[in-house]
Amino acid sequence: MTKANGSGNVVVCLSGAWRGEATDPQRSFHGDVVVSTLEALPVGAAVEVTYRDSGRRVTGPGEHGTYTLRSGDHTWTLSRFTQHASHAGESRDDRTPATEWEAELVHH
Repeated sequence: MTKANGSGNVVVCLSGAWRGEATDPQRSFHGDVVVSTLEALPVGAAVEVTYRDSGRRVTGPGEHGTYTLRSGDHTWTLSRFTQHASHAGESRDDRTPATEWEAELVHH
């Protein structure tokens, strides 16, 4: 499941859930790595994903804000953070534990 896409970014699979209401600016995702090819992000590692709003009115979809993944001393910016495709289209609370998510790490 971990793969590099055409842009050279790496996609990892996480299992976890969001904590907090969708409108809470301190809301964060907590979980574990399920699939990864990165040495710095091994399977089983605890992760936290946060979202920071750009704080301004935006016109384009890429200007809304930034997802950041942290694990130990490492931090990655994400270009995408979505529920795994097998769950797409299902009506589900994203705070439900052990939901699978895909995080696309921006290649540095």
